[in-house]
Amino acid sequence: MPVLAMFAAALVAVVGAMVFKRFATLYLYPPSIILIVVDTLRADYLGCYGFDGDISPGIDELAAESVLFERCSSQAPWTTPSLASMMTSLLPQAHGVALSPDAQRDYQTWSREWTPAVPDVTVTLAEVLREKGYRTGAFVANPFLSHKLGFEQGFEVFDVSATKGRSRAAPAVLEPAVLWLDSVLLSRRPFFLYLHLMDVHGPYNAPEGDFNAVRESPGLGEARHITRREFNRIQSHLRRPRWTGLRGGKDLRTWRGRYAAGVHAADRHLGHLLNRLRREERWKNTVVVLTADHGEELLDHGGWDHGLSLYEHQLHVPLLIRYPGAEHGGTRVSDVVRLVDLMPTLIKIAEAEVPVAAVGADLTPLTRLTPGLEPPRSVFASSIKNRPKRSSVTVGPYKLIADVDGGNTRLFDLVSDPGERRDVAPVRPDVVRDLSARLRDYLLHIAATAPAPAATVELSDEQVEQLRELGYLQ
Repeated sequence: MPVLAMFAAALVAVVGAMVFKRFATLYLYPPSIILIVVDTLRADYLGCYGFDGDISPGIDELAAESVLFERCSSQAPWTTPSLASMMTSLLPQAHGVALSPDAQRDYQTWSREWTPAVPDVTVTLAEVLREKGYRTGAFVANPFLSHKLGFEQGFEVFDVSATKGRSRAAPAVLEPAVLWLDSVLLSRRPFFLYLHLMDVHGPYNAPEGDFNAVRESPGLGEARHITRREFNRIQSHLRRPRWTGLRGGKDLRTWRGRYAAGVHAADRHLGHLLNRLRREERWKNTVVVLTADHGEELLDHGGWDHGLSLYEHQLHVPLLIRYPGAEHGGTRVSDVVRLVDLMPTLIKIAEAEVPVAAVGADLTPLTRLTPGLEPPRSVFASSIKNRPKRSSVTVGPYKLIADVDGGNTRLFDLVSDPGERRDVAPVRPDVVRDLSARLRDYLLHIAATAPAPAATVELSDEQVEQLRELGYLQ
């Protein structure tokens, strides 16, 4: 064979191998997955969920490429039980990362010896994906997700460097994540990247530029003086930033604006990341999920912070799923879904097997607006920090909040009263009976199915101090 022909044949072989590798990476392997959790992000503080103001252009652009779930509910109003439910598709009473209804301790005086952790026996999303051949990396800024608390299960890289120091702003998470991502993009293997941002979490100390960008937003509501009694109910860690003692520090609109500034800051950094990813070839075969672990109360029912009630401002979280090629982009799903549904959905996308213990449902058929498909009929939430006996159940338009012993029962119609201002329990006893029975059956079912043994860990002095800065400990 002439030398030129041999060279041509070799060149064709090399080019063919490169083309096949590219084709295999994009189409023969399951999609890569990026899960973005913005801690403490209320759904109603995003433009794509109706906020009036230029608060989230980056996330809104992602929403236009995604399926948007209008009514996604967290299973707990604070981080650890909610994240455990998200990552295991188990409810708090089953995975055990929650305060026991029998606990007599006050949540503000936690002992480092009984901090709840994800039990080793539970199967996590990362474990399933890693077994499937995914590269797995997590980059988190919340110290309650740091090492020894069980959330690292299944991750080959679990970076908690962003929990150090007092800033915990998005760059501390995203910069090491991008370095890791650059290394795995060289491989043909799919990857699972989990990012957990803390820019929205209190104390509300986003940069002034972000506050100035949102301070005039109509979505913040009318200006109103915060009374002395209302101000005294604000937790001490939220009153730490300097602006709280300046002019405007006693105005409700200012407080909501400072919270909104954190949303704007997170969105600004995420927008840069997403624009970079859109230039990558692998973007064509990547699923991007954006959600939150819980919301935040901003004097909606007379209080502040999170973890202290089961109202919608703490349970209603955003959920966007961008499928490869932006398939179904712009679809809005009105059915109620749950964070426990996320694990089975992503596992199905990865063409892996969903653990038999998972209680969530695959949401993919809902994205196609499949006629006749029933969404989850009962949506449960629980694990309030200071009232561990309290739970809620939502079915259709109605939501019942009650203690497990049947006391202090309230019923709300979320369609006609989304702010949960009117207790309709006295006029709808039939609905109260039905939802109370569902709640009792659910708790009995959990007790009968051998929930995971409770696991606890001892926190280091550094972790205790980090949690104190965020208001988890006094």
